[in-house]
Amino acid sequence: MKTLRRWSGVIKRRVLGLCEIKAGILLSRPVGAAAAEACPESDAVPEIKSTREYREGLPWSEPEFLRRTSAGNVLYELFVEGQPVCYGWVAEAGARVGVLHDLHLVVPERGFYVWDCATSPAFRGKGYFLALLTGINHGAYPSATLALVAVDTGNGASRRVLARAGFRPMFSYVSARLAKRPLFNLALRDGRLVAAQREFDRLEHLA
Repeated sequence: MKTLRRWSGVIKRRVLGLCEIKAGILLSRPVGAAAAEACPESDAVPEIKSTREYREGLPWSEPEFLRRTSAGNVLYELFVEGQPVCYGWVAEAGARVGVLHDLHLVVPERGFYVWDCATSPAFRGKGYFLALLTGINHGAYPSATLALVAVDTGNGASRRVLARAGFRPMFSYVSARLAKRPLFNLALRDGRLVAAQREFDRLEHLA
């Protein structure tokens, strides 16, 4: 009996290991709209730069960096006294972006999509990520009208910063797959469950 229970537990763990369920929230904000002021805890004035060419020390290989930039993405970095402290990728109008599993979106003509952001551990909690978001939203794309971003439901820290930056939820979504094959993708919008990809497809015609 003990052997049967042990094998039953092994099989259960393996089956659960093959099933992957993730949830997220898509948020947006009007470009240029008022939001919380970014006040980094430092006397040094932060500087935001777009990084168009690969350099040693970036968190990606050169082929991956070139793959992203050739697909319509731009890397923005925030520097303090010449040192990069946080970064965020921006998908520009027309770029096709993978969101979660097989879900994707096409950035609308007068919009941009912020993704893959991080702050160096030594500089977290000092307001630099908010400063980066604020700089991108207010200066990087003067002709844009809509900024988009997606965040994992459980990432409370990022959700709080995004809220301070003026981002508000558009809809929530959940994606499940078994052995890396899609099971379902659903979105919750206005109290209704709908096909998640349909909601992402609608974004292409916004802004």
